[in-house]
Amino acid sequence: MNVFKKIIPAIIFVVIAVLTVNFRSIPKGKTWQDFKVLYVSKAVPQSTVENILTSSGVAEYTDLKNQNAPIMLAPNSIEAAMLKINILEKENKYLFDRQNYFYDSNGEYLLYYIPDAYEKYLDDVISTLKKQGYSAGIDSSLSYLWLLPILVTALAVILIFFAKNKGFFTFSVVMPCVYVFCNAFYSCAIAAIILILCIFLISNIYSRKGGLKKLGKNYLLIAALVISVAAAFSSSIQCGFFYLLTIGASLCAMFISKNLKGIRLSKSDFSPVFIRPARMVSPFAGKAKIVMPLVLVFSVLVIAYFALGSLSIINTKTDTKLLLPGKAAEQDSKLPTLENFYRWNWNVMTNPYKSINVENPDDLNTVSYPRYEVQDGIIVPYMQTLTYDQSFKKNAYDSIDNLDFYSIEGVIKRQGADFKAGYTNSASYNVSFFSIIMMIICFTMLLFIYFSAMIGKGGRK
Repeated sequence: MNVFKKIIPAIIFVVIAVLTVNFRSIPKGKTWQDFKVLYVSKAVPQSTVENILTSSGVAEYTDLKNQNAPIMLAPNSIEAAMLKINILEKENKYLFDRQNYFYDSNGEYLLYYIPDAYEKYLDDVISTLKKQGYSAGIDSSLSYLWLLPILVTALAVILIFFAKNKGFFTFSVVMPCVYVFCNAFYSCAIAAIILILCIFLISNIYSRKGGLKKLGKNYLLIAALVISVAAAFSSSIQCGFFYLLTIGASLCAMFISKNLKGIRLSKSDFSPVFIRPARMVSPFAGKAKIVMPLVLVFSVLVIAYFALGSLSIINTKTDTKLLLPGKAAEQDSKLPTLENFYRWNWNVMTNPYKSINVENPDDLNTVSYPRYEVQDGIIVPYMQTLTYDQSFKKNAYDSIDNLDFYSIEGVIKRQGADFKAGYTNSASYNVSFFSIIMMIICFTMLLFIYFSAMIGKGGRK
């Protein structure tokens, strides 16, 4: 039974490590999932761009020139006829609004949506366009934020030299470092720094008499850990969930380290015992004046890295003034959503049957009209009813895949149900206001710990 208890933490640790690596969430600076956006000066003929794309090996792309009405109608149907007659009416505003997806915010560039499968050909496309004197580029030139995991790992390595139980601390901080490598976001990095500090404090007093009791009453430590969890969740639910798993993996690592130390001491003739109990020593092991400034410096570096990126001081290949349609925190009214697409579909399908005596016919969610069928050789009338509901929306949603051209609706569909479109700077990562607030709170908490250690007994060994 004891052997089983010792194996379980190791299994949990390995499982969490594998899950963290396999389900990593790495920022890439992309504005569209599964697509690159090629932007070319609108002065360039679209046929020229299409020829360059084709000759470079790009066989699939979504552009303005090849857009049609995104609905499947029989050529001679009354719905198709009404659509052609009313094409310039308010009810078909969607068809014109969707064209905004093919321009930047200033209308200076035309956009081409290229599937990621053709990404390797885009350098050749851009090179060819520039050789011909045309202005062109792609939406995402930012790469993985390598500095974040490097900073976190560097802090962990430096703190090893100041930890009383170096083996315990080293093994316990492995997962926080892995976590940041797999979730390279600013708030996740700050959260990991707090977790590493907590592990450092735990490593210095856990083996002393009353160590666990003192840790349980260290409300500052608990508060810091809770705040770090909130910071991780501010990046995304997935980041927060895996941060909780990381804490669990670190606890497993502590348990494993303690067991290994127990096995080693059981084979020794002499087992050293700490004389002073945990309540009489500092969790900083007398190194508060060194450790806390180090932690604060690395936290400032993470925040400075974020600030520099937000101000576009970090050098990128993308025009930082260029705002392209892409994923945003708030929906821009200039860029229609799939809900607008559903409503337009509804109006096209029901316009021939709506009563002209209704004040706002476009707002109707139910339309009934007479139909006729032959029963036993007799023409019998019946009422056909159409309803704007989830079933209708699903049919419209599924119909996108059956369109005979590469539609912008197909691109939007690939972004997921919660997608919101706005004009974004593709040369910077979108960081939520909540994440910024949590980074500030985390840094404030670290400052509070620093002053508490300086005023209190943080320097006592």
